[in-house]
Amino acid sequence: MRRYLLALALLAPTSALAADTSPRVVAKIRVGSQPCAGLAAFGSFWQTNYGTSTLSRINPRTNKVTKTARLGIEPCGIAAGAGSLWIDGYGTSRVERVNRNSLKVVKRIKVGVNVWDVAYAFGSVWASNNIDGSVSRIDPRTNRVVRTIKTGGAPSNFAVAQDGLWVGSNDPSGKDVYRIDPATNTSTPVPTGHASPSGIVVSADAVWLANADDTVTRLDLETRVVVASVKVGSAPRQGAAAPDGTIWVPNQNDNAISVIDPQTNTVVGKVKTGSGPFVVRAGFGDMWVGSFRSNDLWRIRP
Repeated sequence: MRRYLLALALLAPTSALAADTSPRVVAKIRVGSQPCAGLAAFGSFWQTNYGTSTLSRINPRTNKVTKTARLGIEPCGIAAGAGSLWIDGYGTSRVERVNRNSLKVVKRIKVGVNVWDVAYAFGSVWASNNIDGSVSRIDPRTNRVVRTIKTGGAPSNFAVAQDGLWVGSNDPSGKDVYRIDPATNTSTPVPTGHASPSGIVVSADAVWLANADDTVTRLDLETRVVVASVKVGSAPRQGAAAPDGTIWVPNQNDNAISVIDPQTNTVVGKVKTGSGPFVVRAGFGDMWVGSFRSNDLWRIRP
């Protein structure tokens, strides 16, 4: 009998731990129409809403929207740096600098046509100009474009590595992504073998690209050579690395996220989301994804 009770005592924690390893939705937060991209910064989670041209500030402790602010039309990409939030205005071809406390737009900076995404890295703000085939580099001290870097293609999403900035492209006929050297302001095309590698994630040793043919390509970060191609769901978009090292890629037409194990380069899980997931972001130990065809933001514990 003692052995039996001891065996049960040993098994119980293991079973409980195993039950907690599956991703679960911990909150569904109502934001604006067509929630596009999010960001964990300054103690809050921030969500741009493309359809209502607004920014939502969310308290991660309560999962409540604490403030909503008006932006220019069709905002999406968002970054944080130099004490401010930086948001792309896809419909205005401007980058908006937002005060993190008042949530007021304090500066609108003209860049290229249909700015797709923004990033803060290497002391600068970067904007991808989707129609112009270029990337604008902005000095946050002056709020001015100090360099326009020609890439080619249709620059889309950013991912930051230790020594360079990676830029995806949603050019339907192109198969290159681009790596920008911040020291020289030069762009180098990197072939991927797949059309329209738009979504882009950088992990410790790899670059992960979401392609138009419903695959995710893995490039070696150092050699820039394709090492794997993973079949995912329909219309993969902008993903993110989870706290456990897995790569989460939203599939917009499947209303689900594919979870890729970088150890095996295989999909090891599928996580249900709201309608039309477009951008996944990590923050506060969880993964956040907006329902682009609706008005809710899902918080998922990986």
